[in-house]
Amino acid sequence: MRKLLVVRRAKLTVEEAPTVEQFIGQRIRTLRLQRTVTLDQLAERVRLTKGQLSKIENGLVSSPVSTLTRIASALGVGPGYFFQVDGSERRAVHIRKNERKIIVGRGSKMGHYYQSLAFGLPFEKDFEPYLMNIEERKIDPSQNIFRHPGQELLFMLEGEMDYRHDDQIYHLSPGDSLFFDGAIEHGPVMVYSPPVRFLSITAATFIGSRREWCVSVFGAVLRGPE
Repeated sequence: MRKLLVVRRAKLTVEEAPTVEQFIGQRIRTLRLQRTVTLDQLAERVRLTKGQLSKIENGLVSSPVSTLTRIASALGVGPGYFFQVDGSERRAVHIRKNERKIIVGRGSKMGHYYQSLAFGLPFEKDFEPYLMNIEERKIDPSQNIFRHPGQELLFMLEGEMDYRHDDQIYHLSPGDSLFFDGAIEHGPVMVYSPPVRFLSITAATFIGSRREWCVSVFGAVLRGPE
C-alpha cells in the first residue's frame, strides 16, 4: 500500500519587536533565573503576589517605577538594568521625541504616566531621568505621597503647581527647580495652570558598597479643574 506523504506548508510570520513591558519582563525573568530565585521567593521579597509578578515577567502589565525599584534591589541591580540592551558597545544613546518609552500607561492607579528619557544604554546609570505626565482633573494629596532613598530634582517645564516637601509647600512655575532629600515625604498638592509638565531626576544613594536606587518620578501633565 502506497503511503501518502503530506507536506504541510509552514506559516510565515513576521516577528514583532517586544513591547517595553515584554522587554522589561524578559530582563527580570532572565536575571531572576540567573540568581536562582524562584517566583515565590522574589514575590515575597518585593511585596507582590506570585500572580502579579508573573504578569510583570510576561509583559502583561505596566509596572510603576517603585515596583521596578523593589525588584531591582531584591536582585542586586539598579532599575536602569531593566532598560539596557545587551551586546552594545555604545557609550551614548540618542532618543528622539517619538521614541520615548512610556513606563506606566494612562489609566494607571495614580492617574498619571511617565516616560523614560534614558533607556537602552549598555551600562548602568548614576541617575534616572523621566518626563512625567498626569491627566487627572484634581490632585488628591493623600494619594500622592512619596518617600525613597537618594536625592531628587524636579524641573518645571509648563504650568504651575504647589509641591510639598515635609511640612513646607513650594509654588513652582516654568523654569523653577526643586532639589530635595527623597527620604522625606513629598508630592504635588495643587495644580493652578494645567497642563503642567516637569522633569524628575533621581540619583542613586550608596549604603556601604552597595548602590541602592529609588526612582520616584512624578512628572508630567497635570490637568486641574476646569
